Amino acid sequence: MTFRMRDIAIVCSTLLILGMLSACTRTIRSGAIIDGYNGAECVPVHFGPGISPPTRAWDYSTATHRGIKVHISGAEMPGGRIDLRYLADGRDIVAADAGDYIYPADVRLDQSRDKLFSKASGIPAAFGGPQTWLFEFDLNSRQQIGRARVDPTVLTKECQVE
Repeated sequence: MTFRMRDIAIVCSTLLILGMLSACTRTIRSGAIIDGYNGAECVPVHFGPGISPPTRAWDYSTATHRGIKVHISGAEMPGGRIDLRYLADGRDIVAADAGDYIYPADVRLDQSRDKLFSKASGIPAAFGGPQTWLFEFDLNSRQQIGRARVDPTVLTKECQVE
């Protein structure tokens, strides 16, 4: 019985420490990821069909300068994230997933550099106040190349629902 209680205490302590460390992530007000997001074009956003209440959603296809065709999808909801499907081989990749209670809020594309930017906002369940995160994804190399907690006041206005 004592061994089990000790294991539970270790797990709880570890989760508490990890939560505190993530809550201590520095919020940035400037940098390349912010400049990239602010300069990128809106990926069309609409209210997701069959989702109630009305929820921002993305369902868009594009091609990179190398001719790589990519489908972008996601929604601003619990469990929400931005997913990519590479049409040539059908491979699915998560471009942005900020975690529980922090949902996708805006998606932008820098066509000249084949970069996808995603903004996620919310309040984490366990620790801290409101958070805004930016993610940068290279569509050619198929990998996330940037992630930062940002001050939302330095970001351009979110794209309007079409």
